[in-house]
Amino acid sequence: MPAVKKIIKQMETFIVRRILHIDDTPHRLALGIALGIFVAWTPTIGVQMVLVVILATMCRANKLVGIPMVWISNPFTLPLVYYPNYLLGRYLLGLFDAQTTTNYSFRQLENLLTKFNDMSFYEIAFWDKLGHLLLDIGLDLWLGSIIVGLFLGIIVYIVSYKFIVWYRTHTPRGRLHVLRMLRKKLPPHAEINKNV
Repeated sequence: MPAVKKIIKQMETFIVRRILHIDDTPHRLALGIALGIFVAWTPTIGVQMVLVVILATMCRANKLVGIPMVWISNPFTLPLVYYPNYLLGRYLLGLFDAQTTTNYSFRQLENLLTKFNDMSFYEIAFWDKLGHLLLDIGLDLWLGSIIVGLFLGIIVYIVSYKFIVWYRTHTPRGRLHVLRMLRKKLPPHAEINKNV
């Protein structure tokens, strides 16, 4: 139990010091977090961090806050993240009488994905198996992943934006951070109220 409390305290410190106090606007921070969540829900393991940086650059979002969000999808959480996406994609493609792929159960898909844990990212066998798997379930998985990723990204953007604004206006540390940001942006001869 003390280990869990320590992890929670470290996460709280990370969020407060590394995200809420970054010298950037709430919009850019929230957009960076949302892009990270969106990419985490896409089947792009191995290039997710690069994709977040590219998308954040294109959208003028904060690049650094999105990177930790993609760690949600890791080898341990792959079945939990991707299986619902696969099911949603299969269901939606079935509505349009599209040719659906093999009908995998959760256990079958989990077994397929856990085989990748034994392989190295640099082995040809890894990419061969990944290619066959994506050809088999790719369209279903991508469709479901994009829809779920967009939905979660929008929700996360709204919640994180409101939380960042609230934190910066309602907590003493947040107000102090805003004051420091204002001092950096004002010309040297301008006066600001130091009692804020």
